[in-house]
Amino acid sequence: MGMADFFQRMYGKYYEKLPDKEAYLKRIGLEGEEIPLTKEGLDRLQFAHLCAVPFENIDLFDYDGKVDFGIEEMYDKVVTRRRGGYCFELNSIFMSLLEAVGFEVHPIGVRIMMGGRDFIPAIAHRASIITIDGKRYFSDVGFGMTNAPGISICVDEYGEQDVQGETYTVEDRPYNTKVIIRHTEEGPSNLFMFVPDPFNILDFISFNTTIQMTGFRAKRMVNLRRPGGAISVDGDIFRRTENGERTETPIPAADDAFRVLTEEFGMILTDLLSDIAIKETFPF
Repeated sequence: MGMADFFQRMYGKYYEKLPDKEAYLKRIGLEGEEIPLTKEGLDRLQFAHLCAVPFENIDLFDYDGKVDFGIEEMYDKVVTRRRGGYCFELNSIFMSLLEAVGFEVHPIGVRIMMGGRDFIPAIAHRASIITIDGKRYFSDVGFGMTNAPGISICVDEYGEQDVQGETYTVEDRPYNTKVIIRHTEEGPSNLFMFVPDPFNILDFISFNTTIQMTGFRAKRMVNLRRPGGAISVDGDIFRRTENGERTETPIPAADDAFRVLTEEFGMILTDLLSDIAIKETFPF
């Protein structure tokens, strides 16, 4: 077997084309729409995705399984079964949608910063850079917080950028590194650090293997944006935020978890109820 054949057999699934663009657009509520190859078109795709496809760790926490981000696997998970995932999954399949629509896009590795601290964490996140009319835009549909940036951020502009009512700036750091900073009443807070050049997709495979052994298995985490709010699951609590008002509802048992995930988030789940019940009885 030649090197090209070996590479294709082992890693080709991470570079495949999206199976069905129109079905994906329908999944995020944009069925039949023509998406312009502009910042406005990119932002429409990004926000629609955040409002339709949840950040979630159900495969790791509830099924105690493994996660891969091959394009066909992610298409089945996100489009067919109306599930979600975390950054390595969601930004992988979203990049394939952007390519199918016609955008110029490449993946980047990202460091999630710890506010204003000087500590530089390891790369543990995936996002995308989209080039439009010579300008580069940071796009992310896999950040596990309901207050993640809802639309793209231009990394070649250094003034204040309004991102759906929030203020962001971009600063340069040594060695072609950039930092995205969120500005709130409490002051500026570093959010993301990255090199905007193309990142090797194969490196995300080892990162993904490592991240699956971390806190993603500690508790159930599900977040989904909504116009004017969000819904989320944090362990055994279901939260709903609408127009600034937040309510919390306990999730005391397996049938409650199944109902929340299927009814509130629209997930299509298989045998989850029995798996949760077993986990509650034998939590080891």
